[in-house]
Amino acid sequence: MEVKRQGQVEGWREDPYGRHELRFFDGTRWTPYVRDGDKNGLDEPGGPLGDSARSPLLDEDVLVVERFTDLGRRWSDRSVLRPDGTKAGMLRRAAPAAPRPTSRVKSTVVRDHTKNDVVELVDGKQAVVLTLIRPIGVAKGWVEVRDSEGRDAGRIVQQILRRNEMTFAFLGANGQFLGDLQTDNWVAWDLQVMDSHGRRVATITRDWAGLDVTKFSSPDDYVVRIREGVHEPLRTLVVACALSLEIVVRADARGV
Repeated sequence: MEVKRQGQVEGWREDPYGRHELRFFDGTRWTPYVRDGDKNGLDEPGGPLGDSARSPLLDEDVLVVERFTDLGRRWSDRSVLRPDGTKAGMLRRAAPAAPRPTSRVKSTVVRDHTKNDVVELVDGKQAVVLTLIRPIGVAKGWVEVRDSEGRDAGRIVQQILRRNEMTFAFLGANGQFLGDLQTDNWVAWDLQVMDSHGRRVATITRDWAGLDVTKFSSPDDYVVRIREGVHEPLRTLVVACALSLEIVVRADARGV
């Protein structure tokens, strides 16, 4: 379906479909010309608009996530809080379910809980915001991220670099490199997310600066800070990585 916005000046704008960083608007309609970093491409406009089913939780710039201190509780529900201490959502293990019977969802991964760990991020109304699917027992860790409609939002892929250094790369739905999660010490809780240009766009720490710690029950929780203006689809992958850090990402880093 063609999307028209009358009276707007032509130019590069955030892709309203959420598949790329930017899409060119010709003053009347969205065009197939797209841009991700320095790379230009073609992708016909169409499909659901990115903002139509977007949860406000994905737009939060600061979130506090309940941290597991007991690995035996690894799959219990975990709260996701706003800076004022109110609950923004919850991380939970998804119940086994068959794939959704809809032609809009073209998943290559079946939710077989004997082969995959499946984690859902739900908002305050218990609506699913993101689903993360992590294969069990694979040598190289990766996580598939799906949006609220079950569409492919990208992947988080473990990478071993030179000198045996490890990062987790963020790849878009079409495989383009969007950025990665980096740290010098996985135990120190001083993680940073860099975009494809090497700019820091988010941090994951236990630094409570600027927050009222009396509004939170545990000093063991960690704080996610995302820079304002981070575009889709990178922002969704940053949120997915940060909020599920101990379950779908660091579990591989620690060999658990």
